[in-house]
Amino acid sequence: MAPHRPPVRTGADILTCVVVLFLEGALVLVAAFTLGMRRWAEGYDPRPPGRQPMDWLPVIVFGAITVGVLVLGGLMLRWGWNWSAWGQFFGAGLLLLATLLTAHEEWSRARPAPPAPAVTPSEARCVCRSGGGPCEYPGG
Repeated sequence: MAPHRPPVRTGADILTCVVVLFLEGALVLVAAFTLGMRRWAEGYDPRPPGRQPMDWLPVIVFGAITVGVLVLGGLMLRWGWNWSAWGQFFGAGLLLLATLLTAHEEWSRARPAPPAPAVTPSEARCVCRSGGGPCEYPGG
């Protein structure tokens, strides 16, 4: 005997997809705002000199939201809500990209590039030998 298939409800499926993606977008905006305000508030705290450790909290928050969206998409696919499930998988892909970009930003912030060496003017650095320039006639 064939398993019972749920009835096709395309209109409700698409509406559910839009509503759930809207709610998840609101959740992501609240998380981003909260984490942004946290970063802004850290600007008022005195920091010890030297390298700062990587801040894993934004990566964990966006990663947890991504996993939650993937699980919800899998459940929707299992329940027969195909449009909603694929909308969830698309949203999870965007969230995964945001998670990776956040991780890269935090990694870059924890490991700043070394400062460029100071360049001092010297006669040895002057290459111009065409005549009349400051290389042959310093000060003139």
